[in-house]
Amino acid sequence: MIISVDSIIAGAIDEASSDLRKLSLVIHDNPELALEEKAACQLLVDYLENSGFEVQRNVAGLSTAFVSTYVSSAGAHGLNVGFCSEYDALPGIGHGCGHNLIAISGVAMFLAITRVMDKCRIPGTVKLYGTPAEEAIGGKITMLDHGVFDGTDLLMMLHPTAGYSGAWHSQCCLSMKIEYFGKASHAAMAPWDGINAGTAANIAMLTMGALREQLKPDWRTHGIITNGGQAANVIPEYSCIEYTIRTSWASELDILRERTLRVFEAAALATGCTHKVTEEFAYLDNQDNPVLGQLYEEIMESEYHLPPERGVGGSTDFGNLSQKFISLHGMFDLAGTRVPNHTVEFTKEARSAEAHRRTTFAAKTAAHVVARCLVDEGFWKQVKRAHEERQQNSGDHK
Repeated sequence: MIISVDSIIAGAIDEASSDLRKLSLVIHDNPELALEEKAACQLLVDYLENSGFEVQRNVAGLSTAFVSTYVSSAGAHGLNVGFCSEYDALPGIGHGCGHNLIAISGVAMFLAITRVMDKCRIPGTVKLYGTPAEEAIGGKITMLDHGVFDGTDLLMMLHPTAGYSGAWHSQCCLSMKIEYFGKASHAAMAPWDGINAGTAANIAMLTMGALREQLKPDWRTHGIITNGGQAANVIPEYSCIEYTIRTSWASELDILRERTLRVFEAAALATGCTHKVTEEFAYLDNQDNPVLGQLYEEIMESEYHLPPERGVGGSTDFGNLSQKFISLHGMFDLAGTRVPNHTVEFTKEARSAEAHRRTTFAAKTAAHVVARCLVDEGFWKQVKRAHEERQQNSGDHK
């Protein structure tokens, strides 16, 4: 049964490979920022509808989100499986995180498992989630809050990077906007009449730098002043900071958040300003299911004859899904060149033929893992048991 399923998976993805390559290149060469991915979204929706699938648009109030649903001809009483596609680009460098490849990998896995269910008469439901704005506000979090993923038994997505892994533990990430409000005055004639919001921003940034000496090695803080004033001879009445903090675990994020908020408050007190903090979004740490991850890594290792790389770093809104659902965020090597994400070099590699080949192989691998869940009841029980154990031990970070 597994051999037959593998041939079905390979056939479905190989048949679509040329079309997927075209989709990838169009998305890559026409990068759109978070919540502006109108062309990429339309491209994917058109492809799915032309392939005979139903698609729901404008999901969870997001104009560039969609859900495509397939219900097996054998019935819907089996597993409910979901795959995620991303397609937003980075400012300035385009698809430096390979979201054009993530977009087509989701489609490839969706096509493969719908084919498996159809050919093998396996009951169940398969959904492809078009998830925008991963690089900004976290579209998956908005969709999660709106109940879009409710009822899902298994979620999966793929991501290109340097190396491969089925056990990527990402960092939690909280982004916030800090605004300081002071009083404008002539900087030469009457500086004493002013309240300097620009100074408040500088004090906040310098104090956060000093705070780093007391932070754990895996914690991160970074930010920029987006508005520090308008003219050198005017005491700034307004300033603004965009800031991000990261920790390895959700419980630690709350601790670092409180320390960070005290710094921003202290800067206001020191300068006489008032301030406002707007917490924009929080990504939780990704926790791959170890049973799914192990099988994924075994197949990837047989192809590349290299061990997996289980580094920690970066953040994803898929982490919020992993906290609730059985899931795998499979990492695959972009092109064997060791180029890091979020660089111009990565953007260039993300449109290469080798990157496409590796994407389709990773999609076949991930689809094999999902198919194993569909046809092997004992394996699925192991997956569920591992998820339950992780949920019970969620407070233990040792």
